[in-house]
Amino acid sequence: MIAKRHDGGLLVVIAENGSSISAQIEWLFGFTDLAHPGFSVKSELETEQDRIAFASRFILENIGVVVEISAEIYLETMLEKFKGKFPTTREFSAYARSTLKDLNPAEDQDLVLMAWMEQEEVLFRTLERHLIADRLSTGFGGDVDAGVDVDGFLSFSLSVQNRRKSRVGLALENHLELLFTECGIQYKRTAVTENKAKPDFIFPSVTAYHDPAFDALHLTMLGVKSTCKDRWRQVLAEADRIDHKHLLTLETSISRHQTDEMQAKNLQLVLPRGLHATYTPEQQAWLMDIASFTALVRERQDTA
Repeated sequence: MIAKRHDGGLLVVIAENGSSISAQIEWLFGFTDLAHPGFSVKSELETEQDRIAFASRFILENIGVVVEISAEIYLETMLEKFKGKFPTTREFSAYARSTLKDLNPAEDQDLVLMAWMEQEEVLFRTLERHLIADRLSTGFGGDVDAGVDVDGFLSFSLSVQNRRKSRVGLALENHLELLFTECGIQYKRTAVTENKAKPDFIFPSVTAYHDPAFDALHLTMLGVKSTCKDRWRQVLAEADRIDHKHLLTLETSISRHQTDEMQAKNLQLVLPRGLHATYTPEQQAWLMDIASFTALVRERQDTA
């Protein structure tokens, strides 16, 4: 894919045919419905993906395009509330939800989860940009003899990257936890199963899971990964009592090869309904949305 940037430069992306990233690129730039293969040109983007900001940003940043987002109206409140520092992920998730008053998780779990994730991402980037700029303004100079504190700068840079990587996955789990609670679903987060494995969610409880008399057909496990890549196979080794496992992700356009393998391994992929359109029609017929997943868990809970 070759694209002309607004500054006159070119963006060139080369991806393996049939891979997840190639499917994501095709979806992002609207090349998924080509009448014929080969060379095609688009002068503008007018497709649905422009309305799925969270998914689009994820793909763009994977190919090195930085997307600036902010909500400056909340900055002063966040600085005062969190005393000019990064709060815990759980605290920040709760704050993000508090800024969206009219959402009811019991009515539309798919819409609500994406709204919470989008809002937290925007608020986090707003606070992060301010705190990083504030830190950089003080510099990394040592004493006169020592010169610039290179190690201090590298350590700061690494902490920023690590925070970004870990935060999204934890935020997703935090929001799901409240969503399940609001839907009246019993669960245990990060319960310990066989070989010290820790599935992200076990339903209805870890006590039921470890009770040999409890029917395994009423048990459900959910792995949660904001992005799958090849890490989805880790879920297969968790919760041995449950043959058919579920994995919730926010990753768009996972390759047909990978989803076929998931099906063969009895792993059901769960995504917010708005992201289903990034997959092929054949894949969409198999995907499960969050409302369907919560309905399944609630049914098993009620009949246990």
